[in-house]
Amino acid sequence: MSISLGLVDTPAVVVPGESVDIPVTVRNSGDVVEGYDLDVVGMPSTWATFDPPRVSLYPGASQTVTLTVRPPRSSEVRAGELPYGVRVVPSEAPQTATVEEAVLTIAPFSEVTGELRPQVRRARLGARYRLAGVNGGNVEETLTVTAVDGAEQLNFAPRPRPTTLAAGEQYATVLGVRARRLLWRGTPRHLPFRAVLSDTTGRAVTLDGTLVQQPVLSAWLLKLLALLLALLLLLLALWFGLLRPAVTSAAREAVDEGMAQVATEAEVAASEAAGAAARDAVEQERAAAPTAPPAPPPATPGGNEGASGDGQFATALVLRTNPGGSASRSYTVPRNRVLLITDFLVDNPQGDTGTLTVTADDVRVVTYGLENFRNQDYHSVTPIRVPAGAQVTLTVVCRQPGTPVGAPTPRTCQEGLYLNGILARSARTGS
Repeated sequence: MSISLGLVDTPAVVVPGESVDIPVTVRNSGDVVEGYDLDVVGMPSTWATFDPPRVSLYPGASQTVTLTVRPPRSSEVRAGELPYGVRVVPSEAPQTATVEEAVLTIAPFSEVTGELRPQVRRARLGARYRLAGVNGGNVEETLTVTAVDGAEQLNFAPRPRPTTLAAGEQYATVLGVRARRLLWRGTPRHLPFRAVLSDTTGRAVTLDGTLVQQPVLSAWLLKLLALLLALLLLLLALWFGLLRPAVTSAAREAVDEGMAQVATEAEVAASEAAGAAARDAVEQERAAAPTAPPAPPPATPGGNEGASGDGQFATALVLRTNPGGSASRSYTVPRNRVLLITDFLVDNPQGDTGTLTVTADDVRVVTYGLENFRNQDYHSVTPIRVPAGAQVTLTVVCRQPGTPVGAPTPRTCQEGLYLNGILARSARTGS
Protein backbone atom coordinates (compact mmCIF):
# COMPACT_ATOMS: atom_id res chain seq x y z
CA MET A 1 0.00 0.00 0.00
CA SER A 2 1.29 3.48 -0.85
CA ILE A 3 -0.10 6.89 0.14
CA SER A 4 0.69 10.27 -1.45
CA LEU A 5 -0.43 13.82 -0.50
CA GLY A 6 -0.90 16.49 -3.08
CA LEU A 7 -0.31 19.94 -1.38
CA VAL A 8 -0.09 23.06 -3.45
CA ASP A 9 3.43 24.24 -4.06
CA THR A 10 2.73 27.95 -3.25
CA PRO A 11 2.76 28.65 0.51
CA ALA A 12 -0.64 29.63 1.81
CA VAL A 13 -1.02 33.11 3.34
CA VAL A 14 -3.57 33.86 6.03
CA VAL A 15 -4.43 36.96 8.07
CA PRO A 16 -5.23 36.20 11.71
CA GLY A 17 -8.96 36.30 12.15
CA GLU A 18 -9.49 35.20 8.54
CA SER A 19 -9.22 31.77 6.89
CA VAL A 20 -7.46 30.10 3.96
CA ASP A 21 -8.40 26.85 2.16
CA ILE A 22 -5.61 24.42 1.28
CA PRO A 23 -6.38 21.44 -0.99
CA VAL A 24 -4.98 18.05 0.16
CA THR A 25 -5.02 15.06 -2.28
CA VAL A 26 -5.08 11.54 -0.83
CA ARG A 27 -4.42 8.53 -3.19
CA ASN A 28 -4.75 4.84 -2.37
CA SER A 29 -1.95 3.15 -4.21
CA GLY A 30 -2.61 -0.18 -2.52
CA ASP A 31 -4.73 -3.11 -3.59
CA VAL A 32 -7.38 -3.07 -0.88
CA VAL A 33 -10.06 -0.61 0.10
CA GLU A 34 -8.73 1.66 2.85
CA GLY A 35 -10.09 4.43 5.12
CA TYR A 36 -7.92 7.41 6.08
CA ASP A 37 -8.04 9.90 9.00
CA LEU A 38 -6.43 13.34 8.61
CA ASP A 39 -5.01 15.78 11.18
CA VAL A 40 -2.38 18.57 11.37
CA VAL A 41 0.92 18.87 13.21
CA GLY A 42 2.99 22.01 13.88
CA MET A 43 -0.01 24.28 14.55
CA PRO A 44 -2.86 24.21 17.09
CA SER A 45 -5.44 21.68 16.02
CA THR A 46 -8.14 24.25 16.83
CA TRP A 47 -6.99 26.29 13.84
CA ALA A 48 -7.57 23.52 11.25
CA THR A 49 -10.59 21.62 9.93
CA PHE A 50 -10.76 18.98 7.16
CA ASP A 51 -13.67 18.58 4.81
CA PRO A 52 -14.33 15.73 4.92
CA PRO A 53 -12.33 14.68 8.02
CA ARG A 54 -12.23 10.99 6.87
CA VAL A 55 -12.06 9.42 3.40
CA SER A 56 -12.42 5.84 2.14
CA LEU A 57 -10.73 4.91 -1.13
CA TYR A 58 -10.66 1.94 -3.47
CA PRO A 59 -7.32 0.77 -4.72
CA GLY A 60 -5.88 3.24 -7.22
CA ALA A 61 -8.50 5.89 -6.36
CA SER A 62 -7.78 9.42 -5.03
CA GLN A 63 -9.76 12.27 -3.39
CA THR A 64 -9.09 15.93 -2.64
CA VAL A 65 -9.82 17.08 0.91
CA THR A 66 -10.04 20.79 1.81
CA LEU A 67 -7.93 21.93 4.76
CA THR A 68 -9.28 25.18 6.20
CA VAL A 69 -6.89 27.11 8.47
CA ARG A 70 -8.35 29.95 10.59
CA PRO A 71 -5.87 31.42 13.17
CA PRO A 72 -7.45 33.72 15.77
CA ARG A 73 -6.98 37.50 15.54
CA SER A 74 -4.66 37.85 18.48
CA SER A 75 -1.35 39.52 19.26
CA GLU A 76 -0.12 36.06 20.30
CA VAL A 77 -0.26 34.89 16.67
CA ARG A 78 3.00 36.41 15.52
CA ALA A 79 3.46 37.39 11.86
CA GLY A 80 5.84 35.25 9.76
CA GLU A 81 6.24 31.73 8.30
CA LEU A 82 4.84 28.79 10.23
CA PRO A 83 5.98 25.25 9.16
CA TYR A 84 3.30 22.61 9.57
CA GLY A 85 2.36 19.14 8.31
CA VAL A 86 -0.70 17.09 7.32
CA ARG A 87 -0.73 13.55 8.68
CA VAL A 88 -2.79 10.76 7.02
CA VAL A 89 -3.35 7.66 9.13
CA PRO A 90 -4.74 4.46 7.46
CA SER A 91 -7.34 2.82 9.66
CA GLU A 92 -6.14 -0.72 8.85
CA ALA A 93 -2.41 -0.02 9.23
CA PRO A 94 -1.91 3.10 11.42
CA GLN A 95 1.79 2.33 11.69
CA THR A 96 2.13 3.32 8.00
CA ALA A 97 0.92 6.93 8.61
CA THR A 98 2.36 9.52 6.27
CA VAL A 99 3.09 13.24 6.98
CA GLU A 100 3.34 15.80 4.21
CA GLU A 101 5.04 19.11 5.26
CA ALA A 102 4.29 22.66 4.09
CA VAL A 103 4.66 26.31 5.16
CA LEU A 104 1.86 28.67 6.23
CA THR A 105 2.56 32.41 6.10
CA ILE A 106 0.89 34.46 8.91
CA ALA A 107 0.22 37.93 7.57
CA PRO A 108 0.81 40.98 9.82
CA PHE A 109 -2.10 43.03 11.10
CA SER A 110 -2.36 46.20 13.25
CA GLU A 111 -4.84 46.84 15.98
CA VAL A 112 -4.41 49.65 18.48
CA THR A 113 -6.98 50.30 21.23
CA GLY A 114 -7.08 52.98 23.91
CA GLU A 115 -9.02 54.09 26.97
CA LEU A 116 -9.40 57.44 28.75
CA ARG A 117 -10.49 57.33 32.39
CA PRO A 118 -12.43 59.11 33.64
CA GLN A 119 -13.99 60.66 30.61
CA VAL A 120 -15.38 63.63 32.61
CA ARG A 121 -13.69 65.49 35.46
CA ARG A 122 -14.77 68.59 37.39
CA ALA A 123 -12.19 71.16 38.49
CA ARG A 124 -11.73 74.91 38.89
CA LEU A 125 -8.58 75.03 36.76
CA GLY A 126 -7.06 71.64 35.82
CA ALA A 127 -7.40 67.88 36.19
CA ARG A 128 -5.51 64.65 35.41
CA TYR A 129 -6.77 61.77 33.29
CA ARG A 130 -5.45 58.21 32.95
CA LEU A 131 -4.65 57.31 29.33
CA ALA A 132 -4.02 53.67 28.37
CA GLY A 133 -3.16 52.18 24.99
CA VAL A 134 -2.81 48.52 23.90
CA ASN A 135 -1.00 47.13 20.84
CA GLY A 136 -3.44 44.35 19.94
CA GLY A 137 -1.71 43.58 16.62
CA ASN A 138 0.94 40.94 15.92
CA VAL A 139 3.73 43.33 14.94
CA GLU A 140 5.61 46.09 16.74
CA GLU A 141 3.97 49.54 16.65
CA THR A 142 5.22 53.06 17.36
CA LEU A 143 2.47 55.18 18.93
CA THR A 144 2.21 58.96 19.25
CA VAL A 145 -0.11 60.62 21.77
CA THR A 146 -1.67 63.99 21.00
CA ALA A 147 -4.51 66.01 22.51
CA VAL A 148 -6.52 68.81 20.95
CA ASP A 149 -9.57 70.92 21.71
CA GLY A 150 -11.48 72.73 19.04
CA ALA A 151 -12.05 75.93 21.03
CA GLU A 152 -8.37 76.25 22.03
CA GLN A 153 -9.28 76.85 25.68
CA LEU A 154 -7.11 74.09 27.15
CA ASN A 155 -3.44 73.27 27.64
CA PHE A 156 -2.19 69.67 27.76
CA ALA A 157 0.73 67.92 29.45
CA PRO A 158 2.90 66.01 28.91
CA ARG A 159 3.89 66.96 25.37
CA PRO A 160 3.31 64.25 22.68
CA ARG A 161 6.18 61.77 22.35
CA PRO A 162 6.53 58.53 20.31
CA THR A 163 6.30 55.25 22.21
CA THR A 164 7.24 51.85 20.75
CA LEU A 165 5.12 48.87 21.82
CA ALA A 166 5.75 45.22 21.08
CA ALA A 167 2.84 43.02 20.02
CA GLY A 168 0.43 42.69 22.94
CA GLU A 169 2.23 45.36 25.04
CA GLN A 170 0.30 48.01 26.95
CA TYR A 171 1.00 51.73 27.29
CA ALA A 172 -0.13 53.89 30.25
CA THR A 173 0.39 57.59 31.00
CA VAL A 174 -1.24 60.53 32.74
CA LEU A 175 -2.69 63.32 30.65
CA GLY A 176 -2.86 66.71 32.36
CA VAL A 177 -5.59 69.05 31.14
CA ARG A 178 -5.65 72.69 32.30
CA ALA A 179 -7.97 75.56 31.43
CA ARG A 180 -6.24 78.67 30.15
CA ARG A 181 -8.25 81.04 32.35
CA LEU A 182 -10.31 80.90 35.53
CA LEU A 183 -14.08 80.96 35.64
CA TRP A 184 -14.90 83.30 38.52
CA ARG A 185 -18.66 82.90 38.73
CA GLY A 186 -21.66 81.65 36.82
CA THR A 187 -22.62 78.20 35.58
CA PRO A 188 -19.98 75.46 35.07
CA ARG A 189 -18.34 75.46 31.63
CA HIS A 190 -17.95 72.23 29.61
CA LEU A 191 -14.64 72.07 27.72
CA PRO A 192 -14.48 68.96 25.45
CA PHE A 193 -11.18 67.65 24.07
CA ARG A 194 -9.80 64.62 22.20
CA ALA A 195 -6.81 62.41 22.98
CA VAL A 196 -5.46 60.69 19.83
CA LEU A 197 -3.29 57.53 19.66
CA SER A 198 -1.63 57.29 16.20
CA ASP A 199 0.56 54.48 14.80
CA THR A 200 3.22 54.63 12.09
CA THR A 201 0.75 53.78 9.31
CA GLY A 202 -1.41 56.79 10.12
CA ARG A 203 -4.19 54.86 11.75
CA ALA A 204 -5.48 56.63 14.87
CA VAL A 205 -7.66 55.96 17.86
CA THR A 206 -9.64 58.96 19.11
CA LEU A 207 -10.66 59.18 22.78
CA ASP A 208 -13.14 61.86 23.84
CA GLY A 209 -12.97 63.59 27.23
CA THR A 210 -14.48 66.63 28.92
CA LEU A 211 -13.23 69.05 31.57
CA VAL A 212 -16.15 70.64 33.44
CA GLN A 213 -14.71 73.90 34.78
CA GLN A 214 -16.30 74.97 38.06
CA PRO A 215 -16.63 78.67 39.00
CA VAL A 216 -14.35 79.95 41.74
CA LEU A 217 -17.26 81.66 43.48
CA SER A 218 -19.89 78.96 43.40
CA ALA A 219 -23.45 79.39 44.60
CA TRP A 220 -22.86 77.51 47.85
CA LEU A 221 -19.76 79.60 48.56
CA LEU A 222 -21.75 82.81 48.11
CA LYS A 223 -24.40 81.44 50.46
CA LEU A 224 -21.70 80.57 52.99
CA LEU A 225 -20.25 84.08 52.77
CA ALA A 226 -23.72 85.55 53.25
CA LEU A 227 -24.25 83.31 56.28
CA LEU A 228 -20.90 84.35 57.76
CA LEU A 229 -21.75 88.01 57.18
CA ALA A 230 -25.10 87.55 58.91
CA LEU A 231 -23.36 85.83 61.81
CA LEU A 232 -20.86 88.69 62.07
CA LEU A 233 -23.68 91.25 62.12
CA LEU A 234 -25.42 89.22 64.83
CA LEU A 235 -22.25 89.16 66.93
CA LEU A 236 -21.84 92.91 66.50
CA ALA A 237 -25.45 93.44 67.55
CA LEU A 238 -24.91 91.26 70.64
CA TRP A 239 -21.74 93.18 71.47
CA PHE A 240 -23.24 96.65 71.18
CA GLY A 241 -26.62 95.60 72.61
CA LEU A 242 -25.62 93.37 75.54
CA LEU A 243 -21.93 92.73 76.10
CA ARG A 244 -20.54 96.23 75.64
CA PRO A 245 -23.02 97.88 78.06
CA ALA A 246 -22.25 95.15 80.61
CA VAL A 247 -18.49 95.66 80.21
CA THR A 248 -18.91 99.44 80.35
CA SER A 249 -21.09 99.13 83.47
CA ALA A 250 -18.52 96.87 85.16
CA ALA A 251 -15.74 99.31 84.29
CA ARG A 252 -17.82 102.24 85.57
CA GLU A 253 -18.55 100.39 88.80
CA ALA A 254 -14.84 99.69 89.24
CA VAL A 255 -14.08 103.39 88.70
CA ASP A 256 -16.90 104.39 91.08
CA GLU A 257 -15.54 102.06 93.76
CA GLY A 258 -12.11 103.61 93.35
CA MET A 259 -13.60 107.09 93.58
CA ALA A 260 -15.59 106.08 96.66
CA GLN A 261 -12.43 104.77 98.28
CA VAL A 262 -10.65 108.04 97.52
CA ALA A 263 -13.61 110.06 98.82
CA THR A 264 -13.74 108.03 102.01
CA GLU A 265 -10.05 108.47 102.59
CA ALA A 266 -10.45 112.20 101.96
CA GLU A 267 -13.24 112.34 104.56
CA VAL A 268 -11.03 110.59 107.11
CA ALA A 269 -8.22 113.00 106.36
CA ALA A 270 -10.65 115.94 106.72
CA SER A 271 -11.87 114.61 110.06
CA GLU A 272 -8.33 114.22 111.31
CA ALA A 273 -7.51 117.73 110.06
CA ALA A 274 -10.53 119.10 111.94
CA GLY A 275 -9.27 117.53 115.18
CA ALA A 276 -5.83 118.98 114.56
CA ALA A 277 -7.38 122.39 113.90
CA ALA A 278 -9.30 122.20 117.19
CA ARG A 279 -6.12 121.40 119.07
CA ASP A 280 -4.31 124.26 117.35
CA ALA A 281 -7.06 126.63 118.43
CA VAL A 282 -6.73 125.54 122.07
CA GLU A 283 -2.98 126.05 121.91
CA GLN A 284 -3.44 129.53 120.50
CA GLU A 285 -5.86 130.47 123.35
CA ARG A 286 -3.37 129.20 125.92
CA ALA A 287 -0.61 131.23 124.30
CA ALA A 288 -2.79 134.35 124.49
CA ALA A 289 -3.49 133.81 128.27
CA PRO A 290 -0.26 134.17 130.35
CA THR A 291 -1.75 132.62 133.48
CA ALA A 292 -2.94 129.52 131.67
CA PRO A 293 -1.14 126.29 132.41
CA PRO A 294 1.08 124.77 129.70
CA ALA A 295 -0.81 123.11 126.81
CA PRO A 296 -0.60 119.37 126.29
CA PRO A 297 1.31 117.92 123.30
CA PRO A 298 -0.51 117.70 119.90
CA ALA A 299 -3.09 114.93 119.70
CA THR A 300 -3.34 112.27 117.01
CA PRO A 301 -6.57 110.35 116.23
CA GLY A 302 -6.82 107.17 118.24
CA GLY A 303 -3.69 108.00 120.28
CA ASN A 304 -3.12 109.36 123.81
CA GLU A 305 -3.37 113.14 123.33
CA GLY A 306 -2.21 115.43 126.15
CA ALA A 307 -0.13 112.73 127.80
CA SER A 308 1.62 115.30 130.06
CA GLY A 309 0.78 118.76 131.37
CA ASP A 310 -2.57 120.45 132.30
CA GLY A 311 -4.99 122.45 130.17
CA GLN A 312 -7.54 122.27 127.42
CA PHE A 313 -7.88 118.86 125.74
CA ALA A 314 -9.21 117.87 122.29
CA THR A 315 -8.97 114.65 120.27
CA ALA A 316 -10.78 112.79 117.47
CA LEU A 317 -11.63 109.08 117.17
CA VAL A 318 -12.51 107.99 113.60
CA LEU A 319 -13.21 104.40 112.50
CA ARG A 320 -14.53 102.30 109.60
CA THR A 321 -16.81 99.27 109.88
CA ASN A 322 -17.76 96.60 107.34
CA PRO A 323 -21.51 95.99 106.77
CA GLY A 324 -22.84 93.51 109.31
CA GLY A 325 -19.83 94.00 111.64
CA SER A 326 -18.73 96.19 114.51
CA ALA A 327 -15.58 98.11 115.46
CA SER A 328 -14.25 100.18 118.35
CA ARG A 329 -11.63 102.85 118.92
CA SER A 330 -10.50 104.20 122.31
CA TYR A 331 -8.53 106.96 124.02
CA THR A 332 -6.63 106.01 127.20
CA VAL A 333 -6.06 108.67 129.89
CA PRO A 334 -2.32 108.93 130.71
CA ARG A 335 -0.86 108.13 134.14
CA ASN A 336 -1.23 110.76 136.89
CA ARG A 337 -3.87 112.56 134.82
CA VAL A 338 -7.62 112.92 134.92
CA LEU A 339 -9.76 113.80 131.90
CA LEU A 340 -12.76 116.10 132.42
CA ILE A 341 -15.03 115.85 129.30
CA THR A 342 -17.13 118.96 128.91
CA ASP A 343 -18.56 118.27 125.42
CA PHE A 344 -18.26 115.89 122.48
CA LEU A 345 -19.51 115.60 118.90
CA VAL A 346 -20.51 112.37 117.09
CA ASP A 347 -20.38 112.44 113.27
CA ASN A 348 -22.18 110.26 110.65
CA PRO A 349 -21.12 111.94 107.35
CA GLN A 350 -22.35 109.15 105.01
CA GLY A 351 -25.79 108.65 106.55
CA ASP A 352 -25.00 105.05 107.55
CA THR A 353 -27.51 102.84 109.40
CA GLY A 354 -26.68 101.01 112.63
CA THR A 355 -25.81 102.09 116.23
CA LEU A 356 -23.13 104.28 117.80
CA THR A 357 -22.19 103.99 121.50
CA VAL A 358 -19.87 106.19 123.61
CA THR A 359 -18.53 104.83 126.90
CA ALA A 360 -16.26 106.41 129.48
CA ASP A 361 -14.52 104.30 132.10
CA ASP A 362 -16.71 101.32 131.01
CA VAL A 363 -19.86 103.39 131.67
CA ARG A 364 -22.15 103.98 128.70
CA VAL A 365 -22.54 107.71 128.17
CA VAL A 366 -24.89 107.66 125.15
CA THR A 367 -26.19 105.38 122.33
CA TYR A 368 -27.46 106.75 119.02
CA GLY A 369 -29.20 105.20 116.01
CA LEU A 370 -27.07 106.19 113.04
CA GLU A 371 -30.07 106.63 110.76
CA ASN A 372 -31.36 109.39 113.11
CA PHE A 373 -28.53 111.91 112.64
CA ARG A 374 -25.67 113.11 110.55
CA ASN A 375 -23.87 114.90 113.43
CA GLN A 376 -24.89 115.38 117.05
CA ASP A 377 -23.12 117.39 119.83
CA TYR A 378 -23.37 116.79 123.61
CA HIS A 379 -22.60 119.35 126.34
CA SER A 380 -22.23 118.48 129.99
CA VAL A 381 -22.67 121.12 132.72
CA THR A 382 -20.89 118.77 135.10
CA PRO A 383 -17.83 117.39 133.30
CA ILE A 384 -17.59 113.65 132.80
CA ARG A 385 -14.60 112.47 134.86
CA VAL A 386 -12.36 109.79 133.38
CA PRO A 387 -9.51 108.70 135.71
CA ALA A 388 -5.94 107.78 134.74
CA GLY A 389 -5.68 104.48 132.84
CA ALA A 390 -9.41 104.47 131.93
CA GLN A 391 -10.64 104.70 128.35
CA VAL A 392 -13.12 106.71 126.34
CA THR A 393 -14.41 104.28 123.66
CA LEU A 394 -16.35 104.77 120.42
CA THR A 395 -18.18 101.57 119.31
CA VAL A 396 -20.10 101.32 116.01
CA VAL A 397 -22.33 98.47 114.75
CA CYS A 398 -22.77 98.86 110.93
CA ARG A 399 -25.87 97.51 109.24
CA GLN A 400 -25.49 99.23 105.85
CA PRO A 401 -23.34 102.10 104.50
CA GLY A 402 -25.22 105.20 103.48
CA THR A 403 -25.24 107.01 100.14
CA PRO A 404 -23.76 110.49 100.26
CA VAL A 405 -25.39 113.01 97.93
CA GLY A 406 -23.51 113.29 94.64
CA ALA A 407 -21.06 110.51 95.48
CA PRO A 408 -20.97 106.76 94.84
CA THR A 409 -22.11 104.31 97.52
CA PRO A 410 -19.19 103.47 99.85
CA ARG A 411 -18.44 99.89 100.87
CA THR A 412 -17.91 100.59 104.64
CA CYS A 413 -19.52 102.64 107.40
CA GLN A 414 -17.54 105.64 108.71
CA GLU A 415 -18.20 107.45 112.02
CA GLY A 416 -16.24 109.86 114.24
CA LEU A 417 -16.13 111.08 117.89
CA TYR A 418 -14.62 114.49 118.74
CA LEU A 419 -13.83 115.05 122.47
CA ASN A 420 -13.22 118.38 124.25
CA GLY A 421 -12.40 119.01 127.90
CA ILE A 422 -9.57 119.51 130.39
CA LEU A 423 -6.66 117.18 131.05
CA ALA A 424 -5.44 117.89 134.62
CA ARG A 425 -3.00 116.34 137.06
CA SER A 426 -4.46 113.79 139.39
CA ALA A 427 -5.12 114.95 143.00
CA ARG A 428 -3.03 112.01 144.31
CA THR A 429 0.13 113.50 142.80
CA GLY A 430 -0.15 116.63 144.88
CA SER A 431 -0.66 118.92 141.94
